[in-house]
Amino acid sequence: MSSAQKGKLSLVVAAAIALGGCATDGSADLPVQSEVAPETDPQFMPATAEEREIANRMPPLERANFWAVEYAKTPEDLDTALDFARALAGIGSHERIVQLMTETEVIHPFSAEVKRLKARSMTATNDFAGARRALQAAAVIAPADAAILASLALTNDRLGDHVTAQVAYRQALEIDPNRVATLSNFGLSLALSGDLDAAEAQLRKAASLEGANSNVRQNLALVLGLQGRFDEMIAAAGDAPEETMRRNADLLRELRGDAAPASIAPEATTNDAPTETAKEEASARAPSLRRSSEG
Repeated sequence: MSSAQKGKLSLVVAAAIALGGCATDGSADLPVQSEVAPETDPQFMPATAEEREIANRMPPLERANFWAVEYAKTPEDLDTALDFARALAGIGSHERIVQLMTETEVIHPFSAEVKRLKARSMTATNDFAGARRALQAAAVIAPADAAILASLALTNDRLGDHVTAQVAYRQALEIDPNRVATLSNFGLSLALSGDLDAAEAQLRKAASLEGANSNVRQNLALVLGLQGRFDEMIAAAGDAPEETMRRNADLLRELRGDAAPASIAPEATTNDAPTETAKEEASARAPSLRRSSEG
């Protein structure tokens, strides 16, 4: 046998071994085909539903490794690709998710969930323009999905397009009127565009619903403070430390140019309005509005 023939034969044997099914009869160098077809070999068969359920309860890195193996077996399977993406999110591998979902889009161009997961990871890497494009496409596919519309609204807010954002918030709330995160973020959007009364109405509704967290209540408190209603601000904050809210109220008074807060001694105050520099310094120290995650 020539060296070239031996080289080719070695490649065949190596390939057979890699597929887990090589055997020889001891009398020749020729590989014998495995009696187990790849589609029935456990090494190549997709995991069972029970195995997948167990995997999804694993620690994040183990879970991601499991789904990487499953995806390698059936990269064309939509559910496997989605589970792999969710597992990657658990270890913060957002650039890989964008790549994975872009590849999956080629096979499944009409999956809104693929585009939503892609957008979420684009947001995590501060690619808000890319996230908006992905969410716009997802909203065309699934126009009645409140989570997608709410995520699109939030992305528009992050891009500074509050008017367009508020259209999407309203559409999402028509579908799911009691979605706490959406109500809260809608309230923040209205506050950012200067409509404090409407912002208060949305945040009050969000704060009254089951599932409202401290961020929602603090956002309501801050909107009240921006209106100069400082006693209500402190009361609305709920479980926030009273001293923190009083300090926030003082900062907002300073920012607004209102009368001196009680915590400042009379001799330290003047009748002059704050300078622009003082307002900028107060603004930098003032508490920020807190967006809720969507989708």
